[in-house]
Amino acid sequence: MTDFSHKRWKLEAVAFYALQTIKGVGFHTLNKLAKGGVRFHDLLFSTDVEYFQKTLGIVYADEDIKEPQDWVIIQNAYWAIGMEIASSIGKQGIGVIFNEQDAFPPQLRAIQNPPMWLFVQGNLNNLYKPSVAIVGSRKTSEDGLWLTKYIVSALADTDVVTVSGLAEGIDQKAHIESMRFDVPTVAILGTGIDSNYPKGSDKVRAEILQKGGTIVSEYLLKQSYSAENFVRRNRIQAGLANAVIPVEWKIKSGTAHTVKFTKDFGRHLLMPYLPKSINNKDELLSVQSFEKGKTFMIPQEGSALMDIIRNFKSDEFHLVDPKSVQQLPFDLD
Repeated sequence: MTDFSHKRWKLEAVAFYALQTIKGVGFHTLNKLAKGGVRFHDLLFSTDVEYFQKTLGIVYADEDIKEPQDWVIIQNAYWAIGMEIASSIGKQGIGVIFNEQDAFPPQLRAIQNPPMWLFVQGNLNNLYKPSVAIVGSRKTSEDGLWLTKYIVSALADTDVVTVSGLAEGIDQKAHIESMRFDVPTVAILGTGIDSNYPKGSDKVRAEILQKGGTIVSEYLLKQSYSAENFVRRNRIQAGLANAVIPVEWKIKSGTAHTVKFTKDFGRHLLMPYLPKSINNKDELLSVQSFEKGKTFMIPQEGSALMDIIRNFKSDEFHLVDPKSVQQLPFDLD
């Protein structure tokens, strides 16, 4: 662990929650500060109000801070808000892991443009196990759904975790089949972790948690969706997993971003397809042109695909042993 103690990281989290409630302070501002090495707790309790405003890009009205004590009152009010948020989300088993903490997945720390924090709900240990990201179209066909079920069912009784994005279509199918076959699953969101998106996904999400799965997001609390958010989300799916399996996708699609990130990060890219497929030649060529890309006709080459996946080991990314990482207590006791 860094020079921050476990207690200090908790205080850092409270300050982080508080700062994101300030009008005009959003994801990009806090992300830039974190990349610059700014500690949120130190910033919140800076005695220099001018530095505070300049750093966050905000301006207080003159009447708000007439005396030094006025600034102290404002700081304490922010802190109280942060504590209230920490208590509320902590009761839901939600907390934040910062990039510098030992508990942060090391494979994500090493990617280009790594997340500076992750909100996590559920079983933290799933983030340290070998995993495959199963991704694909929201508009699915029966073939795509069948391939997803085939792949997930073959992961039963292995130590491999599935990763996907909770979106309608292939993503939700990957999560649902994972739970059916008792395969731990991780959902990476493109919104704040406290958002119900896509609408109606709350039941799937609740079942993921009940079955020992994990919900993850880098976005701020209450942050809504956007096209940019989902592209950024896709890099986390590719970065977290040993391999990405695009089941049903097109060269020009959201899944194509995940495929690109997979190549950028040097992960395995494994694409299953059915015999006599005629509509995915461009996608097959895209995968085959990548050094770590392989395509597999299913079911004829299914065993070859699964042999690759079953051979993934936790030490491929020099992952920490889940038993050595304390399950983070997200309460403030």
